[in-house]
Amino acid sequence: MEKPFFKSQTFYLNLLISQLLIHIVYKLTYIDFIENHLEISKNLFDSNFIKNQFFIESPFYILISNILKVTNIDIFLIFIYLTTQIFLLLILININFLGNYSTIFLFSGWLVTVSWFMGYVDIISVFLIIILSKQIFQENKQLDLKIIFYFALLSLNHYGIAIFVFINLLLLSDKKRNKELFKYSLIGITVGYLFINIYLNFISFSGRSRIRFIFNDGILRNSIDFVSNNLLELFWSGLLGTIFILLYFVFTSERQEIIKYLSVVIVSVFATSLGLDTSRIFSIIILPLVIKMIIDFKNQKIQNTTIERIIILLVVGVTFLFQEQYIYGKVNLVSPNQISPNLYDLITKLVNSLFSNIWV
Repeated sequence: MEKPFFKSQTFYLNLLISQLLIHIVYKLTYIDFIENHLEISKNLFDSNFIKNQFFIESPFYILISNILKVTNIDIFLIFIYLTTQIFLLLILININFLGNYSTIFLFSGWLVTVSWFMGYVDIISVFLIIILSKQIFQENKQLDLKIIFYFALLSLNHYGIAIFVFINLLLLSDKKRNKELFKYSLIGITVGYLFINIYLNFISFSGRSRIRFIFNDGILRNSIDFVSNNLLELFWSGLLGTIFILLYFVFTSERQEIIKYLSVVIVSVFATSLGLDTSRIFSIIILPLVIKMIIDFKNQKIQNTTIERIIILLVVGVTFLFQEQYIYGKVNLVSPNQISPNLYDLITKLVNSLFSNIWV
């Protein structure tokens, strides 16, 4: 039986490691021009205000901040940071089913993505993918209407990611459950897509959809060329240390399992080739594979515990020792977002403001 997260030492270890990684190793950054997101939020229901930016199709931050009447940029930035921390906590709670092996999940590329792109809704996508994977990969879990609900939310959040996550989950799941999974998932994605289009029409969105954007002049060609020229860096950016678990299974698993794993990698690379947010998208779409590998690694009784420890040491060690090779317009060794307000300057500013009458 799964131990409650608050009684698990691994949960508190994961909490410490995740904070170390996002604040010290990767360093949190907001997306460039994040003030444009606030401006959209403030004028979200003004039909005379032009709304054609692609991020409007992922409405969580701009819609919630509009409801909360956020108009100050500092408050908006704090709201995004706190939301990131809340969803990170929810992620840590929901990977508790992986037991002592849950820490491995922190050493794949998604944590770099959510650290470097605060302001996009990626961390919500990660949370929903974990919930779906947990429901689908655990045989004692019933496939039911929850799948529709979570896929609808994922589709609302980012329907492009939802489509390819659905394909990857289908490839990795038990064949006996595929019929039910296909039915529930497709209904959920369709419901989410319909709701997002109703929302976009309601706010008078005038931009091009994500699907239409792919076919802008030069987008598809440039994206495919860039992925092709940086394929190894793409694999590293999406998997980081968990790439060693993939290699372990490639050398030790049955042929059928290897085909499953590699099929998901191929689908994820293909999906990534359809847009310019290369490593950012790859690191999220590949997550069903990362979770499935950790489950299989946990369930496989490795006779030689030394081998298991070496693999785990490689997963953790290389993530700390080697720099990120993150593809976003170019191969980046640090966050590509460098012109928006700095979180740590914001914290300093707020602390000084709060204690201005106390400190001398």
